Amino acid sequence: MDPRKPISEKRLQANRANAKRSTGPKTAAGKAVVRRNALKHGLLSRTMSLLPNEAETFNSIRLNMRKNQPLETTEDRQILEEIARIWCKLEKVMGLEIESNVDRPRGATTAPRLIDRYERSLSQQLHARIRQYAKCWQERNRETGL
Repeated sequence: MDPRKPISEKRLQANRANAKRSTGPKTAAGKAVVRRNALKHGLLSRTMSLLPNEAETFNSIRLNMRKNQPLETTEDRQILEEIARIWCKLEKVMGLEIESNVDRPRGATTAPRLIDRYERSLSQQLHARIRQYAKCWQERNRETGL
């Protein structure tokens, strides 16, 4: 048997009337905002969520990579974009690590373990993309006889 007290008919009608009014955002801008309500830090998300200063860092990393590596194919560009994205997230993790060491109460260990896990995951992703990029270059050089 349900231990909750049943609600009155008047309360039920009021709940239904309120539910009809609260239908969520109607505009595209409102929908875009609430789409990210559950996002905490975005470190493991597929899409980038950047603050203005992080966007500058990301663009700087991306431009330096493009300047130092000739991009011959779309695949090259995609891999380097992914490398820049992961690199930027790693920098964000390192900033969190510094903050957590400063603000952490004595004996608290959850945040550092979580940050270590993010750092490990992102490092693995970064190394995988670098290996992928190197493999593309090796295959291209083999094909061209360089």
